[in-house]
Amino acid sequence: MLSAAEKNRKINHGAEIVFVLCLIGYTALMYRLFYLQALHCGIRDSYVSDIKAYLQTIMGLESGYDFPYPVYFAFGKFFLLFTNVAVAGALAAALLNSLGVVILYYYMQKALREYAKGTVFENYGGFIAVFLSFSMFFVSMLYLPGGMYLPGLGRKYLGTFTPNPYHNITYMATRPFATLAFFQFVRILDYYEEKTNVKEFCLFGLSLLLTTMTKPSYTLVLVSAAGLLMLYRLFRSKGKTFKRAFYLGLAFVPTFIDLLYQFGGVFGAHSQAGEEGGIGFGFGSVWKLYTGNIPFSAALAMGFPLLVLVLHLGELKKNMLYRFSWAQLIVSAGEFFLLYEKGRRFADANFSWGYMHGLFFVFVASLLVLAEDMMRKHGKTGIPVLCLQWLAFGGHLLCGAVYFFYVWRGNPYHLF
Repeated sequence: MLSAAEKNRKINHGAEIVFVLCLIGYTALMYRLFYLQALHCGIRDSYVSDIKAYLQTIMGLESGYDFPYPVYFAFGKFFLLFTNVAVAGALAAALLNSLGVVILYYYMQKALREYAKGTVFENYGGFIAVFLSFSMFFVSMLYLPGGMYLPGLGRKYLGTFTPNPYHNITYMATRPFATLAFFQFVRILDYYEEKTNVKEFCLFGLSLLLTTMTKPSYTLVLVSAAGLLMLYRLFRSKGKTFKRAFYLGLAFVPTFIDLLYQFGGVFGAHSQAGEEGGIGFGFGSVWKLYTGNIPFSAALAMGFPLLVLVLHLGELKKNMLYRFSWAQLIVSAGEFFLLYEKGRRFADANFSWGYMHGLFFVFVASLLVLAEDMMRKHGKTGIPVLCLQWLAFGGHLLCGAVYFFYVWRGNPYHLF
């Protein structure tokens, strides 16, 4: 007869096998989507995506855009040595995106198994982590089925936005590094004012640099939120933590140098934007192109996190990961609302990518708060309220699954 420890190890091993099988299936699913986007990128309104310019860059051709962030393209060029550009571009995106699933699962299962200890969920923490990790890569904005009208919304996706924009390859490719940077920085926030951990600071700096070199959208969000938080703590301590804050600040230096290079490449005199390029300031200037009701659109995008926030306000004081995820979301929404690219890229809404990263991580943090309430606190908010929150998440997941397979079948995202 198996001991409790042996039984637990066997169940955990089972969860890992299920995760690997799901990962293989998910990677194949995403590869097919990216490959068909690559094949059909010249066909009007079929598998609409940003991949055409990326494939041209991988082949060394002029794309009409500046992409001074080489990580995805380096992977694509490596696979191009063995196959054609459509396969190479799709494979690079699918593998990087799936690496994001692996990293998220690592952090999710670590937290959920801790929450489940000594509870009725003790043997199921790993399986719950598998479900929630993959769910996060399918959730979307809330919307009504068919052509049902919602006030101010002309489209379900545009204006509302989703944590999972399947048509943007570099967003999908940056997720492993963005996820590492998010969790590593939150961990560092817990102690950097008392001690310096050179190894963790370097790992964070590397993950942030890799994020930036894949697509800088999330970097602008994390750096802005981190800077505001660190300045607040510095003033609160009346400068006493300056030395420790300075040491942590050194981890950002490689990323700042890379951002200067990238911004020079995108907005410099010799860039595609030319003299008309640059960053402008306005109030919802781009966002309102796609929705007539920005507050309502934002509420549909973050319905589940908002519900969890209302029911778990106390967690903001106690839970650093939860607090920082909301700080990021507020900063990312503010940047999207206030900033835009001048010139011909005005309507591209490129500051929306940071906002979508903000949505993704506030969903992750909200899921962990809800899971802890269910497992460790035994539904402190009450079983009906607990079920309501899971139903809200299920709504986002159901909408996201419909949205994904709509895009997966070749329908254009911008008409959804």
